[in-house]
Amino acid sequence: MIAAEALRMSAAVGRADHVAAVRITGGGAFNVLNRLSPRELFVRDGQILHTLLLREDARPLADLYVCADDEDFILLAEGLSGPALAEHVRAHAGANQIDVIDLTRDHAMISLDGPYAWEVFAELAGPEVIGLPYMSFFHGDGMTSFRVGKTGEYGYCLMVPRERVSSLYATLLDRGAAFDVAEADLAALDQCALENWFFNVRREGATDASPVELQLQWRVSYKRTFIGSEALARRRAEATRRLLMCVSSRELVMGAPVTHDGHTIGTIVNAGFSHTRGDWVATALVDRAYSHAGIAAYTSGDSPLRTLAAPALNNRSLYVNAQKHSYHTRHEAKFPPLVLPETLCGSPTER
Repeated sequence: MIAAEALRMSAAVGRADHVAAVRITGGGAFNVLNRLSPRELFVRDGQILHTLLLREDARPLADLYVCADDEDFILLAEGLSGPALAEHVRAHAGANQIDVIDLTRDHAMISLDGPYAWEVFAELAGPEVIGLPYMSFFHGDGMTSFRVGKTGEYGYCLMVPRERVSSLYATLLDRGAAFDVAEADLAALDQCALENWFFNVRREGATDASPVELQLQWRVSYKRTFIGSEALARRRAEATRRLLMCVSSRELVMGAPVTHDGHTIGTIVNAGFSHTRGDWVATALVDRAYSHAGIAAYTSGDSPLRTLAAPALNNRSLYVNAQKHSYHTRHEAKFPPLVLPETLCGSPTER
């Protein structure tokens, strides 16, 4: 089974070297993070908060998970290396007394995603992990297990000491053989994220857009001061573009213009071929007046576009129930198709 199919039908394991991790300790840890995060830090011990790190000009610097670990915090980030993430935190510590430890020096990350990822993980860590809520984590068996993921399916990120990573990876593949587990690289994970409207700091995050244009304002509180808050307030008042999902039967290219009646209305900022859908899926930054789902009047080069309401798939994880389903009895269950009529596409899901 190839990675694209495994991620949507069973489970896939991969090396998540693109995820940086640091630990922040000390009495000033909360104050520092509260200054860095544009989102209010309402997070309890064992819980995870999805937020951002912004530059001073309000452009995204990193896609960030804040994990409350007793009185400490673990940060998981995409967009910065471990040393860069640690240095960014230290640079904004001010008078706050903190210690920042780059966990990526001696730890590595493994991803496990798919509608039956929970069943594969249970083979490794025991059946109690099945009940681990989304956006939570726990320590045990020499690793830290984060219940996160950006594929639209059940997902886990496992942080283990580097000397154990090869052994654990091999064990997951061995235990996962009964579930037809495949190996997934970053490109496969990014494609799944694109299909499910998850922000990609390496793609659309590399543009000059702010959380306003990127539809990430749910991670922002305008009632508080944070790094980039002044610039973000200005950009909010001036924003004229909006992120839009679209599909095409022909290839879509990042950086290519989107046109309507011969006029340029935007730019493709993320694109990839969807094995599940059988067509190209993309996101485009377009003028707000044209940012609507259900339109088939735009083009990008020679490729006709159809705009969608995200997500582009009806994820299997929405219907798989750990209390009654199993990969080995999957043929006995009646699941709806992964691709629904476009008029039925709904809101993005984070499983």
